[in-house]
Amino acid sequence: MRPLIQELSNAHSPESLVEYLAGEPGVVLLRSAYFDSPQARYSFLAARPFLSFRSWGSRCEVSGDGRRHVQFGNPWHHLDALMSRYELLEEIDLPFPTGGCFGYWGYDLKNFVEPKLPRRAVNDLDLPDCVVGFYDSLLVVDHRLGKTWIVSTGLQPDGSRSEAFPQERLSFWAELLNREIIESPAMQLAGAGEK
Repeated sequence: MRPLIQELSNAHSPESLVEYLAGEPGVVLLRSAYFDSPQARYSFLAARPFLSFRSWGSRCEVSGDGRRHVQFGNPWHHLDALMSRYELLEEIDLPFPTGGCFGYWGYDLKNFVEPKLPRRAVNDLDLPDCVVGFYDSLLVVDHRLGKTWIVSTGLQPDGSRSEAFPQERLSFWAELLNREIIESPAMQLAGAGEK
């Protein structure tokens, strides 16, 4: 099964779309800042991960489908196993990803690569060492061409692919893109002064 890819018109900035996603789980925006560079022309927006991975030292937690599983060991090994399960092997020649694993990897994960390095930092923020979401769909914004694509793979937490689910995710993103642009109070005042 190949991912569904649909181009839609979009008058929103990636930041305004993030505002519309307030309250959704796992919102991630990878924002391109260099619009003139061929390597950094895309921004990616994802929400509603089908699986989440968090680690605190060797304690690793996997959540998805309303279930949570805790296991212990090297977080890099657990992540590698998860990424292998969700790897998409279709031969689609696209300049952007069709889904993925997005999140953050903290500095303290170094101890699983270089165990002799000291762990001196105090965990005063009580943040996990790693928080990663696995996403079956995403929004891709090409700033150079002014185009937006919705990509939906249909990946499920067990690694299978659903035929019906990609269309549901396309509808979710299309509804988000079709929302009217909400002007900020400053923009409304500026527009009122022009009349």
